[in-house]
Amino acid sequence: MKHKSTKNVNNNVIKKVCVLFFLLGLTFTQDKIELKQATSLSSKEINQQTITTLEGNIIFQKGSMLLYGDTAIQSSQNNILKLYNNVKIEDANKTIFCDSLTYNSDIDTVEMFGNISISNLEQTVTADNGEINNNSKVTLRNNVKIINLEQRVEGKVVELLFENKKIESLQVLENGTIFSTNYGYEKINENESKAVKNEDILKGKLINININNEAISEIELIGMASSLIHLYEDSLYQGTNEISGDKITLKLKNNNATNLESIGGVIGQFNPSLSNISQEKVDYRGKRVEFDTSTQQSKMFGEANIYQVGMDLTAAQINIDWNSNILEAFDKNPFNKDELLEPTLVENGREPVSGKSMVYNIKDRKGKVVAGSTRVQNNMYMGKQITTVTDSTFYIEDCIFTSCDPSKFYLGSKQVKIIYGDKVIAKPLNIVVGGVPIFGIPMAIFPHTNKERRSGWIMPSFGSSENRGNYLDGLGYYFAPNDYFGSENSLIFADRQGLILKSKNQYKNRYKFSGSFNFEVRKHLSSNEQDIAKLNENNKTDFSLNWNHNQILRKDQSFRSNVSYYSNGEYNRETSIDPLKRLNQQAISNATYSKRWKNKNLSLSVNVSNKQDLMSKNKVNANSIFYQNPTSLNSTITENSSTLPSVNFRLGRRSLFKNNRNPFLSSIQWNYSSRMLNNSKNYYSAEEIFEDENTSYRWRQNASGEILTSNTTDVMLKNNFSISAPFTLFNYIAINPNINVNSDFVNSFRKAILNTENEIEFDEIDKFKNRTTSNLSFSITTKIYGVLPFKVGNLSSIRHVITPSIGFSYSPNYLNNSNYFQEFNEEYYDYFSGSVIGSTPRSSNKKINFSLGNVFQAKYSDGDKEEKINLFSWRLNTGYNLNSEEFKLSNLNSSIRSNLKNGTNIDLNLTHDFYEFDSKNNVRLDKITSLPRLTGIRFSTNFTIKGKQSDIKNNDNFSKETATFINDLSSNNWQSRLGISYALNKINPENKIENFWLNSNTSINVTSNWKLNYNARFNLIDKNIVRHNLTLYREIDCWELFVDWTPNGYAKGLYFRLNLKSDILRDLKIEQKTGIYTTRSSF
Repeated sequence: MKHKSTKNVNNNVIKKVCVLFFLLGLTFTQDKIELKQATSLSSKEINQQTITTLEGNIIFQKGSMLLYGDTAIQSSQNNILKLYNNVKIEDANKTIFCDSLTYNSDIDTVEMFGNISISNLEQTVTADNGEINNNSKVTLRNNVKIINLEQRVEGKVVELLFENKKIESLQVLENGTIFSTNYGYEKINENESKAVKNEDILKGKLINININNEAISEIELIGMASSLIHLYEDSLYQGTNEISGDKITLKLKNNNATNLESIGGVIGQFNPSLSNISQEKVDYRGKRVEFDTSTQQSKMFGEANIYQVGMDLTAAQINIDWNSNILEAFDKNPFNKDELLEPTLVENGREPVSGKSMVYNIKDRKGKVVAGSTRVQNNMYMGKQITTVTDSTFYIEDCIFTSCDPSKFYLGSKQVKIIYGDKVIAKPLNIVVGGVPIFGIPMAIFPHTNKERRSGWIMPSFGSSENRGNYLDGLGYYFAPNDYFGSENSLIFADRQGLILKSKNQYKNRYKFSGSFNFEVRKHLSSNEQDIAKLNENNKTDFSLNWNHNQILRKDQSFRSNVSYYSNGEYNRETSIDPLKRLNQQAISNATYSKRWKNKNLSLSVNVSNKQDLMSKNKVNANSIFYQNPTSLNSTITENSSTLPSVNFRLGRRSLFKNNRNPFLSSIQWNYSSRMLNNSKNYYSAEEIFEDENTSYRWRQNASGEILTSNTTDVMLKNNFSISAPFTLFNYIAINPNINVNSDFVNSFRKAILNTENEIEFDEIDKFKNRTTSNLSFSITTKIYGVLPFKVGNLSSIRHVITPSIGFSYSPNYLNNSNYFQEFNEEYYDYFSGSVIGSTPRSSNKKINFSLGNVFQAKYSDGDKEEKINLFSWRLNTGYNLNSEEFKLSNLNSSIRSNLKNGTNIDLNLTHDFYEFDSKNNVRLDKITSLPRLTGIRFSTNFTIKGKQSDIKNNDNFSKETATFINDLSSNNWQSRLGISYALNKINPENKIENFWLNSNTSINVTSNWKLNYNARFNLIDKNIVRHNLTLYREIDCWELFVDWTPNGYAKGLYFRLNLKSDILRDLKIEQKTGIYTTRSSF
């Protein structure tokens, strides 16, 4: 926005309005009008007046002006002349056409109607209607257009006022617009340019042009005023300037613009042309904007703002000198003394710099701020003066740096140098608490960035303990090269334990993929060795890695993976404080690719996975506390299992008969699914040993006593086809028949062989074998509704919904199928027993199932508003096995559940047995009892209790400090989430098994800053505490206190920390540890 360009804006505006002066010639002379010619004349009496009519080639003369028409009418009662058809007015410099004309000689007024066209050699004016009144006012109405070679004025009404035949003002009323065409040149390159043609536009609900001594003195655009101006410098096109506001005023003197003023919500923008590479786009706004052409200065008032790429300034007033590119900003608006707005500058998205006043060079990006301040995240820099020396560097004199109230804590320095996005250098640095200097150092360097992720050193914590010796936790470096990747690398060292290296890496590309890769290496001293100097001699090295990746592919495809590996099964238990991580005894890795075809309701997924039991070696090691003794030849412990791969295909439910008009046939649906599995497993198996004629078992081992592993590979293909035909009978009864067919393939099976001693042995046959089974089911369901009138308070009624259901299921008997079973001595042996598809059913299944669902709902009325609430549900179910020889009735299971609005959950499950129990022999009897026998109870509930806020009155009796404490205590609440779980198993009444637990999580806001959390698990039968943990947190202005205490158990210990909340200064802390926190790193 150079000053030459700004001046050109105003000269273009002057050129636009000068075209309107030809309308001066629209005034009529005061001479009398005389008839010069007519083809015929006739008169007749109508209502006591004489009407004179002229026809054909009519010509009137008024001074030097001639009036033409085909018809003229005049009444004897007035001096009004009317001309019709081919009406034309001519004088020396203009011609006027219209459909009709009325001339009133009494008031010297001419009215023109229909298709008005006024033209001379250079301009044309068109309108629907017009009026020339007593040579003092000219008005043109409806679709008014004033056009010459380069300018065009449009509006609904145009009005000119005259005094002594001189124009005083011109108005374009109701949505006026002025267009002006201009020409120039635009650079293509250094040696070539092209001609350009642009159109400037001025708009306003009302346009006023005031004229003194036949010269324009002021132009006003009023109401939704706007302008679009194309800027030129020496005929070279520079760009456009747009400005809008409630009112735009241009003042002129001697046909030159002196001042431009815009008022009311002013918004402007300068857009440089493509060839104008030396300037950038500028946006500006304010309640009032002024420009003085003589001084080439702009002023913006009232929430003023100027924005350029890399620079955003807001203030109560902004002054700009376009000659020197110097900007001044102030915190007061002279047009509104109540408005205070500190100048605030933001460069390149950095932290804002603000102060009382500001001087700034918008070209060099240098300046200074008086009584300024800036912020980094939650940290404030304040100083006597802030001086910008480069685009990214500034100095602060007498700086105070703090994240809270400076009267309580701050870091002070005589001079601070800030390099944006890099660091803060303070010389010297003093720590001041409560206004008293506590500690000082000659120089300090801090990181400086407003990003959540930034590269930099990670400060460690130090300490010593009996178990770990002297230790250093968490020394490292975080590397964040861009927004898509971050890597945290750290070191943990203890001179009685060893060292751990950690690398945590994250990556993310939004809407495409994300993931993490974590790697740990632990090199620790061997047992009973505490000399760190012998780390390379007596050590054990373990490592772990984890890779997690999620990726969304095109066309409804996705890929997910999670890979974990531990070199030592006890890695988590030995290194972590986190109880969940310590209990993790498995390393599970998997990768899944999936694809969906939504329109066809198809899906495909491919998965590879590995599951590793981290404790398997300990479970087979007789010297380990985790040893598990085998109890039979069938005892196994899986070391790891792999799926390479698992392929799943599903064809979703669809109609068997499409577009069938028969309701039943159209309801028949089918679906198909298939799964192929290739599973490999390494495991430990048992073997028999004979000692002193006694038989026992141990894990299989070689002659040296080493535990051996076995391996097996299973391949499976499962196919499922189902067909169902749900339909409704009599509009109330829902019937759903269903048929399932399963066809499974395995790569090996078990074959029974009768040996020479007439004993059965089994041989594994590595050959594919197929098994096809099927079952059918049938269910009938309906709903019964009832309403209980129960009016208590806002409760208006209770609704009861009953859902009875009866079902039948059937599967055939495959025992006589020789493809599935072998028979020796009336004993049957299943080929598929122990395979991945499971055993084959030995008997047919004919079972009837009964269920009864109940839902109770309440309706509350509050005026015109009604609300329905689910109170609780109660479901009962049992069954009857038609094929069973005894105990045909299944247990009666019932469940009652309720989820109340206040977050309370209640779950009660009961089991009843219909048969008697023989307590002497501890067996069930196939005899129905008179009342079902309760054999099991499972009850659980979760609910929250909260403290209520209370107002403490009459605090006058307390001291100020005590009253403040009481108010803090009463204005904050507490809450406790309680879970109660009770289970009772009394299948054998003489041997009841009972569990009763209480879990609690209690949070207490002792005051607005003190927060207490207590977690506990209680055994209510033995009346003891299983585990509990207490956490205390206290905010102290910019400090925070954290205490974590576990009084007993494996995780017993105390952790204390007092540190600054500031992200940059949080390593200024006091830390203390006991118990488990001293045996391993908490980092």
